[in-house]
Amino acid sequence: MQVILVADVPGLGSEGTLKNVPVGYWRNYLKPQGLAAFADSNILDQIRKQREEEERVRMEEKAKAQAMATALATIGKFVIKKKVGEKEAIFGSVTTSELVEAIRMQTGRELDKKAVTLPEIKTLGTFDASVKLHPEVTGFFKVVVQKDTSA
Repeated sequence: MQVILVADVPGLGSEGTLKNVPVGYWRNYLKPQGLAAFADSNILDQIRKQREEEERVRMEEKAKAQAMATALATIGKFVIKKKVGEKEAIFGSVTTSELVEAIRMQTGRELDKKAVTLPEIKTLGTFDASVKLHPEVTGFFKVVVQKDTSA
């Protein structure tokens, strides 16, 4: 018989999973413990609709991530100005927070600084960076570090 698990059941499955189980297992264990519900046609339709909705939401999130990756690639580079010491070495290093702020200023969109992959930048120049926007989408762009001439 088909049942939908209402809670995680060790050795059987996780909450929300549709499973075929013997009638005795259902009657003697799953139903009395409140671990599963009988999967009639109404419940199966609800599960199907819920999964379709989840898939639609995932596709929308992926599309938004791809749009952001395209925007990052179109802009191509983000300029960060730093104070410079001897031999064109910058004071400190460029941080992901500074980069995320530069991206926000140009695109108007927030990024998670933990998702940004940035090499250690301690000199002026152009560097490659990336940001993981979605499990399947990564955006690539350049970081240009320039001398801050403001006094």
